[in-house]
Amino acid sequence: MYAEWRRQLGAGTSARQRASIALEANASHIRAFETTVIPGLLQTPDYARNRLAQSIARHGVLDDVDEGVRVRMQRQEVLYRPRKRLHFVMTEAVLRYRLCPPEVMVGQLDRLVALCSMSTIHVGIIGFGAELSESPKHGFWIFDDQRVLVETIGAELTLTQPQEIALYGQVFDRLAASASYGAEARRLITQVLDDLG
Repeated sequence: MYAEWRRQLGAGTSARQRASIALEANASHIRAFETTVIPGLLQTPDYARNRLAQSIARHGVLDDVDEGVRVRMQRQEVLYRPRKRLHFVMTEAVLRYRLCPPEVMVGQLDRLVALCSMSTIHVGIIGFGAELSESPKHGFWIFDDQRVLVETIGAELTLTQPQEIALYGQVFDRLAASASYGAEARRLITQVLDDLG
C-alpha cells in the first residue's frame, strides 16, 4: 500500500500520530531501524516539534504542530508497558545530523542516554566504526510479523507480503547484530554530546 503524505497529513499531523497509537498498541513486538532521525517513540517534545514542523512545511498541510507534538508524546506511553518487546536500532548519523538547534539536540541525546538504561526497551547504536554485513539503505519499522512501514519523502509504504516482512526481519537482525547496546551505546551518545559542547 502506498499512502502519500499530503493525503495522510491533510487533517494535520495529529491525526497520523493517533493512527500510530492504535498500531503500536496492538503490536506486541516492534522493531525500528532509523538512518537519519531519532525514532518518534524516543523523541523529546522539542525534537518532535522540529520534525513535525518540517513535515508540515514540506507538504504544505494544516499547521497543527502543537497538537501533533502532544499526541506524539502520548504515543510514548507504549514504552512503559512491560509485555511489549520494543527494539530500536539507529546509526550514529542519527545522533550527529543537525536537524534542530544544538540545545534541542543536547536534550534529545540526554533523553536517549536515559532510554538506553530502560529495562522495557532495547536501544542499539551502530557506530561509524562498526563492521556491517548489511547496508543501512533506509529506515523501516516492523510490527510483529504482520507489516513493515517504510517512509519515503513523498509517501509511506505498508508492506504485508510474508516474504517482504521476512526479508526486512532478516535485515533488521543483521543490522542489530552490528549495534552497540547498554554502556557502549551510552558511550557513543555521550561522545556526540561532548562534540556538541
